[in-house]
Amino acid sequence: MSKLGFVSGHLDREQQLLRELNSALLALEAEALGKTADLGFSEEDVLSSRQILHNFVSRLEAALGESKATPTDIQVLIYRIKNHKKPLEDWQQDLKELANRLQTSEQLRDADMPILEDILSLLDSEFVEGIQRLYFR
Repeated sequence: MSKLGFVSGHLDREQQLLRELNSALLALEAEALGKTADLGFSEEDVLSSRQILHNFVSRLEAALGESKATPTDIQVLIYRIKNHKKPLEDWQQDLKELANRLQTSEQLRDADMPILEDILSLLDSEFVEGIQRLYFR
């Protein structure tokens, strides 16, 4: 049972991360469309969302550039990025530019949204596979 508890706890943390990142992305998409107030986001929500996404994108960028051990909570995501059809150098450059824009509060470009959506899609796939592993044991 301890393995089941470990897997369940891991999936719970992944679900929480996905929820937080999706919410943050939604706030920044609303900002890009000039609809923050219409969708119920405050300026503080947008700033917090920028910080959340900046921290996550910066961690990914650092992990992709390091030759030392990858933090365990993003190992599978780093593996998926490295084996993605998009070249690793492109990922690194995109993440670096995105982290800079998020940090300087520069409005995100239209090209930034697909990068964030790709990351969330990879995380979502990992989460779904984890749930499938859990239920098919």
